[in-house]
Amino acid sequence: MNRVMLFGQRFHKDDLMLPTEEYYRRRQRSGGLGRWILFIVVVLAVVIAAIGAEVNAQELPGEVDTDAAFLETVTLDEVKAGDLLFTGAEMGRYIPAVHLASQVKIVIRGLVADVQLQQKFQNTSDNWQEAIYALPLPEQTAVARLQIQLGERLIVGKVRERKQAAKIYKAARAAGKRAALLEQQRPNLFTNKVANIAPGEVVQVNIRYIQPVTYDGGTFSLRMPTTLTPRYIPGESVPVHALGGDELNLVTQHNGWALPTNQVPDAPAITPLMQPAEELHAIGSHKMAIEVELHSGLPLAQVSSPYHKIDVEDQEGGRYDVHLREGAVSMDRDFVLRWQPHASALPRAALFSERIDATSEKAGTYLQVMLLPPDDGIRSQRLQREVVFVIDTSGSMSGNSIRQAKESLILALARLSVNDRFNVIAFNSASRALFPRPVVASAENIRRARQEIEILNAEGGTEMAPALRLALEQQLPGDINLVHQVVFITDGAVGNEQALFEVIHQHLNNTRLFTVGIGSAPNNHFMRKAAQFGRGAFVTIGDITEVRERMHALFTKLENPVATDLQLSWPEGLVADAYPKRIPDLYRGEPLQLVARVEGGNFQGEIKLRGRMADKQFVRKLALKVDESGHGGSLGSLWARSKIESLRDQQMQIGESSDTGQVLREQILQLALAHQLASPYTSFVAVEEKVVRNEKDKLARGPVTNVVPRGQVLQRQAYPSTATGVYTQLLAALGLFSFAALLSRGRKLRSNMVHQLRYLLRKVMPDVRCTQNSFEARPGGVRP
Repeated sequence: MNRVMLFGQRFHKDDLMLPTEEYYRRRQRSGGLGRWILFIVVVLAVVIAAIGAEVNAQELPGEVDTDAAFLETVTLDEVKAGDLLFTGAEMGRYIPAVHLASQVKIVIRGLVADVQLQQKFQNTSDNWQEAIYALPLPEQTAVARLQIQLGERLIVGKVRERKQAAKIYKAARAAGKRAALLEQQRPNLFTNKVANIAPGEVVQVNIRYIQPVTYDGGTFSLRMPTTLTPRYIPGESVPVHALGGDELNLVTQHNGWALPTNQVPDAPAITPLMQPAEELHAIGSHKMAIEVELHSGLPLAQVSSPYHKIDVEDQEGGRYDVHLREGAVSMDRDFVLRWQPHASALPRAALFSERIDATSEKAGTYLQVMLLPPDDGIRSQRLQREVVFVIDTSGSMSGNSIRQAKESLILALARLSVNDRFNVIAFNSASRALFPRPVVASAENIRRARQEIEILNAEGGTEMAPALRLALEQQLPGDINLVHQVVFITDGAVGNEQALFEVIHQHLNNTRLFTVGIGSAPNNHFMRKAAQFGRGAFVTIGDITEVRERMHALFTKLENPVATDLQLSWPEGLVADAYPKRIPDLYRGEPLQLVARVEGGNFQGEIKLRGRMADKQFVRKLALKVDESGHGGSLGSLWARSKIESLRDQQMQIGESSDTGQVLREQILQLALAHQLASPYTSFVAVEEKVVRNEKDKLARGPVTNVVPRGQVLQRQAYPSTATGVYTQLLAALGLFSFAALLSRGRKLRSNMVHQLRYLLRKVMPDVRCTQNSFEARPGGVRP
């Protein structure tokens, strides 16, 4: 054959004209200037990147405009959603300037836990420091106090409107005064800032918060988060010129690894830098000691902690003292405490109350009520179910989390009957359904699903909204007896929670949504609220050893009757403002828990809970009484926190910027100020009037890293840069310069490379000038 094939067309090989040496010489001369321009641009880019790496250690002298200084070194227009603000670093090279140690004292009485959290920030550098720390707290917590402690001196914080508090803190920081600022970023994530920590100094910040105790399936429990899973930030980055005052302040005043996006404008505040526990332990940082004083009021059969080793001492009067066996432990996983009464002492109802003096702004009588619907002997015919299982396979699920999720899903499939239908959806950056629609739970379909689950890996982003929509739209109209359920297995590591709640509201219809929280530090706020809006329930799994136990608890709720049509009535003449406003359906073993502020009447009579379970009516009664001893204002704080959450839910459904949304904002603000609570619109600020730092002493911003949760793989975008990153990058720039200069002068090397390339080309397509079969020798002497 005397022809070759190029891109599907046939040509005679003699028609192909190869470049001549003159062509290469002209090409070299014409391209030299362009290559040098490109080379200069690359060198400048590397140098600028090296300067930008120092943003996380920027100095704040006196009244320097840090906002402008930041924007000079970072161009947000050039950064895409999810890109890095801080470059990665070699493991073990990052030494944080501020070390952290925490001590927790928890006092539990009835259904309320009063928590005293002490955090010590130690400046180990030679510079004055501002510490910035992302503080995870329980999702239903009411933060009621902030103090700065310096030896025996206490500086007490006050709740102010959020913008006002930020201005007070910024002015105190610039003036050289010690100050602290506690801001709520999410219901379960706060930012704690401490300014003007002297070299070698230790500043202690005391935080008091109140949280409710959980009761489910005969067991009381309390969860305290100590770290968080890095959250995925969806959306497109927001250009600098589009940033308003608040968004611009987020970029410049926080040290998060993510930049604002159109879906998560506060991304810098909820994406703290993370560091492996081993690196922090090597410098003696991020250890926590926990002590619990448990007043159960009931004889207990068991007190346990699934993730920590504890010692329990039985004291007089039904009190139990609990402390960690190992003393201070790593802050790399949530602390969970569970206690179970003896079977004969299991509560069916409980009432706690307190009365606050009329001289206080939060004066009133507050109640906390627990009523457990009956379940003994109540059974109903098992209805056919259509269950869609959704499993998160994003990068944050790497390590133990994906193993726990897969094991949970396999157990769930094993509980299906032949009368059920099911489907499996896996998602990360994209969503994929195993079947187009739910299929019969036959042995063959279950086997196929198990095979697909076994090969799942954790990688990619956490695009949860498409997966939610796909799962909720799987169900087709059918038998009225068919129960539609979605089981969502994830760590909840997302920053756009509110957008996901809107998806649930829009697409839920008659489906029930159940969530399974996976990992050592799941986003419990998302888990609880998603299940609440989805009229389902949620469980958390923190270790592979408790998968079977926790999934069994979920199956009990999925497969047993629900208490519906619940109504609560109060004694005549008594006015109660109770939360939740709308009593949700309750699953087996779940009690009704509410907090209320009551007025009028003589506080006598009974509270009655009516409802239906398995087509049978039931009534639960509880005698009303008021305990004059009180609970130190804890019930009042819990009531205010619950009301704020209810108002916030209404606001998010109608739009925060609407007229009604602004009215709700004012109600939330006034309620938080009256009860002195941190909220979306209020913050705690504490300032010491004494000036401790001179204007000539520069102030460095030191991000306090969070610990990577146990069993999870480090997300590289969240790892801080090294202290010597600028010099490393400058050396890299010098190396590139030297390499480019060598190439520009190495003509002989380049010439050899060109000759080798021409030789290879001629082996495939010989030069027409050297061939004996020129086109003049062809018949007719003309080109075809």
